[in-house]
Amino acid sequence: MRSILTIPKRITHGEELIVVRRQEYERMQKHLAEVKDALAKIRQGEKELREGKTRVIKSFP
Repeated sequence: MRSILTIPKRITHGEELIVVRRQEYERMQKHLAEVKDALAKIRQGEKELREGKTRVIKSFP
């Protein structure tokens, strides 16, 4: 059973906070890094496409 921990507003200055296990936090951090990397590669590919540095192929062999 999961425990619920309430953090007083006077400590958080009115902010809402959550508590997660370190393993879950690290998994989310890894996922975020992978998403950022994928988005950076997409942006780079779109830039190269606009600049004409890519070849367009109608179908794969």
